[in-house]
Amino acid sequence: MSSRPEISLLPRIARLVVVAAICLSLGLHWALLQGVAWAGMLVSFASEGAVIEAVQKTFDGQHGCALCHKVKEGRDSSPELPQQTAHSMQKINAVLVELTTLVAPAGETISFAIFREMMVKRNETPEPPPPRRGLA
Repeated sequence: MSSRPEISLLPRIARLVVVAAICLSLGLHWALLQGVAWAGMLVSFASEGAVIEAVQKTFDGQHGCALCHKVKEGRDSSPELPQQTAHSMQKINAVLVELTTLVAPAGETISFAIFREMMVKRNETPEPPPPRRGLA
């Protein structure tokens, strides 16, 4: 028997499901797959030649891999995504505006004048120690 309280995993799982649903509804899974494809292409092209050429081949759009073609087909096959993008962006902007109003302002700001004053004090020579009394 441990003294730790039992922590329920249900809220964590629920948050994860909500985040995954939001990502899927925004089409972020296509961006993730495209990133994986680019990383694989970059590694394979870099093993064949120079890194600069590998970056150019990866992002020029002419040397697409099989996964790139599948991602393009998947994006093109879902016609509702481009139509909903403007509406989704309005929703995201509304949420972001609400989140920015909830953030508390910084408590104390430091100006250059105060910072300079502190640094000048640190550059001054220290006071000399008091004179020692003669040994008796």
